[in-house]
Amino acid sequence: MSSLLEVQNLVKHFPIAGSRRKVQAINGVSFSIERGETVSLVGESGSGKTTIGRCLLGLIEPTAGGIFFKGQAMGRGVDVRAKALRGRLQMVFQEPAESLNPRMRIGEILGEPLLTLGMSRGDRDRRVAETAALIGLRPALLDVRPADLSAGLQQRVGIGRAIVTRPDLIVLDEPTSALDPTARAEIVDLLKALQADLDTAYLFISHDLSTVRFLSHRVVVLYLGSIAEEGPSDRLFAAPRHPYSAGLLASVMLPHPSLKAERRLTLEGEIPSPIDLPPGCPLATRCPFTESRCRDVSPPPSALGGGHLVHCYNHQKVAALGDVADQLTRFQELASRILA
Repeated sequence: MSSLLEVQNLVKHFPIAGSRRKVQAINGVSFSIERGETVSLVGESGSGKTTIGRCLLGLIEPTAGGIFFKGQAMGRGVDVRAKALRGRLQMVFQEPAESLNPRMRIGEILGEPLLTLGMSRGDRDRRVAETAALIGLRPALLDVRPADLSAGLQQRVGIGRAIVTRPDLIVLDEPTSALDPTARAEIVDLLKALQADLDTAYLFISHDLSTVRFLSHRVVVLYLGSIAEEGPSDRLFAAPRHPYSAGLLASVMLPHPSLKAERRLTLEGEIPSPIDLPPGCPLATRCPFTESRCRDVSPPPSALGGGHLVHCYNHQKVAALGDVADQLTRFQELASRILA
């Protein structure tokens, strides 16, 4: 049985006006998502996370590569792809206030996607009421406008608009970054509950590694448009095997003095330009384990078992450092003791 979504060697380069040069946003990315699964894309700004999401949704056209939904290749052309996937793939945006029409009432916003599916007025009203209940929105709020809601409630509306068509996959692009900690926790809990009820798959794009760890089944670590490491969330967070993954996780700042890492892997030096990427591993200019072959040939994926893959010649040296990135676990244990 094929995966719900398969991405094969996806490439997206953006031409620079007045030049033959291009911004190499995505370079041969491959991964899959199963029904009811959450796969997270993590990495620094400019790693290609949002570009991948937009390619999947048909908002932009890939330069090369294949995207397969339920075993069938998505059609070429943005308009063709968007029409074929109408209602089956949805998106939740980063800024809830900017993604909602300020002139429309909440009930109208939730029901608008159903118009494109040809649903009757009575069926639309019933689906909107069902969706409002699922996202924890009181019926009275269906008659107000977005400006009358808090940011957390606005994001609930954004999520409701995405699930109202009962999609197979939702792309969530930094859906919690604009929220305060309380609203963020509520939205994460809501997403988990909705996934359990509707069996919807998520592609979760985020910088918030603690949220990624809590919400994800699998994690894909991106660096300059290429995959550095991918694997089950618990394995990758407990024992990252790529220097970039270890550096990302070790950089998480936690609010307690007892959580200082004894050994930290730091990445120094300049990030290469995506317009002029060097040959070989893109991390070679910053990695403490770089050797000559790293600068010549990009490392192939090494299988570590359990679906854990790493693109690094020296992943054993990273493993020898020990649990360089397990600060999140220690913080959670400390928080549990304090709350107890």
